[in-house]
Amino acid sequence: MATTLSKLATLIGDSPTLKINAAARALKAAGEPVIHLGGGEPTYPAPQAAVDAIIAQAHTRKIKYSPSSGTPAMKKAVIGYTQKMYGWTVEPTQVLISAGAKQALFNFLLAAVTEGDEVIFAAPYWVSYPEMIKMAGGTPVCVRPTQGLQVTAQQILDAVTPKTKAILLNSPCNPSGQIYSEEFIKTMVEFAEKNDIFLVMDDIYHQLVFDGNKTPNPCKYAKEGNNMVIINGVSKLYGLTGLRIGWAVAKRKDLIAAMGRMQAQSTSCNSDLSETAACAALNGDQGCIADMCRVLEDNRNTLLEEVNKIPNVKVQKPMATFYSFVDFSYYNKSSAELAEFLLKKALVAVVPGVAFGADGYLRISFCADKASIIEGVRRIRWALDKTQPNELKAGDKILKRD
Repeated sequence: MATTLSKLATLIGDSPTLKINAAARALKAAGEPVIHLGGGEPTYPAPQAAVDAIIAQAHTRKIKYSPSSGTPAMKKAVIGYTQKMYGWTVEPTQVLISAGAKQALFNFLLAAVTEGDEVIFAAPYWVSYPEMIKMAGGTPVCVRPTQGLQVTAQQILDAVTPKTKAILLNSPCNPSGQIYSEEFIKTMVEFAEKNDIFLVMDDIYHQLVFDGNKTPNPCKYAKEGNNMVIINGVSKLYGLTGLRIGWAVAKRKDLIAAMGRMQAQSTSCNSDLSETAACAALNGDQGCIADMCRVLEDNRNTLLEEVNKIPNVKVQKPMATFYSFVDFSYYNKSSAELAEFLLKKALVAVVPGVAFGADGYLRISFCADKASIIEGVRRIRWALDKTQPNELKAGDKILKRD
């Protein structure tokens, strides 16, 4: 028998965001003055409570396996968080702690989706949604907005078929930074519950909001909520991306148990140190979230000010997250080509919109420091605007247009 790869291996593509990160790191390692505006990783320092907890646990010299579905302390912290943020009272058997929100979502798909089942999500979408659904044997159903960066509730409802198993919503949205309205969320919750369709809320950015905005609480509109799954984690909210700790909360204990079995047979358990630190972050001073939001809002305003200096681009003001999704189609309708051009010509890393289901756009992150944001957009403008000088100084390097 030939040593061929699996059919699945040929169907699943690389993560575009991780690919961009690797390319940017390689250039930086080679001494190039790269500006990285493609990342999804806040530069905000880790909460002191999390750092202290890691050190204290490490000093015990007991760094062992943790319970597969999460430590009792971490589950208790998530139960408290769920009560405070959503008004939901849940038990430990209704909580699963995972190696990041991404694994929590993947566990759900493995536990709930049977081959041929359809999972609906809206564009622009997080790059991993369609690939993860395919890996679970499901059929991705992408609903695209007719204008702007948000679909309507009716568009989602129109995409529902007898094969629909789940609707997956990400609000605030990566990559657009947009928030669905109260009416939209209310419609989705009530429809999914009435029609016995899973409603998965990817809420990883739900507190990173600006301008006094709020993310609607889906639990507010649920009668029983037995079909709802809420995904969250500490990566974005506290800037603790390196911990790789997320969670899923669901009323259905059989669903959480099934998701736990998927996890137990793959990663076995989470890092004991990471759960200790994540627990401390959830139980510690929450002022760090407000501080981060202030920094990100200021960064967003700076980014918008600089981007608006580039002729012929269109940008919808992000209401949340730390991403802007900018329409650069005037310069190149192929976002992959444009992102590659900007990395080579201007030494600026951004993520092509085609990876999020919207070609012609680039995702530009504003979680970098303000100086990098200003310098990065300055280089992008120089590379695209032919009225700019033929040469540009970037660090100790002179960039030339031709």
